Amino acid sequence: MSDTAAHWYVIWTEARAEKLVASRLEAIGHASWLPTYTARRQWSDRWKAVTLPLFPGYLFAQEGPWSWHELLRVPGVLTLVKAGSVPVLLSSAYIAELQRAINTPDVQVEPLEDAPVFAPGDEVIVMDGPLAGVRGVVRDMQSRRTLVIWIEAIGRGVACTLGTAAVRKLGTAD
Repeated sequence: MSDTAAHWYVIWTEARAEKLVASRLEAIGHASWLPTYTARRQWSDRWKAVTLPLFPGYLFAQEGPWSWHELLRVPGVLTLVKAGSVPVLLSSAYIAELQRAINTPDVQVEPLEDAPVFAPGDEVIVMDGPLAGVRGVVRDMQSRRTLVIWIEAIGRGVACTLGTAAVRKLGTAD
């Protein structure tokens, strides 16, 4: 990830093949990034911490001097996320901000199983902390607020739990 000017493709993989595809991409010289999180899973005799993809079925590959069609030939790749017939490209700045948000020590991230419902939530902007400036939608308004960072390009979201003092409702002194 040394070329900060390059863009990133969003790769859709076969089920549970994200880590394998990432290693295959790296083996043939393509920079990739697989966002992960740690979850606790119970086996019959113990609990174990396991590393899982944050966006199941998806990973990112950095644009290079090769054709994007080359990515489609990597075993385990189903396709690239596209807008029409053209692959979606995410900026390196966007990927860097996403990496920063995910890797911030005091921020807990976890995948959302379902698409968030926007109708009952308020649109907010984070005013304080490592996610300052990030916009999202409040998912839970009970004893805490969960800021949903919706990543439209891949149709998945990330939920970050923040205190209500750290966010401001959009439309109030933007």
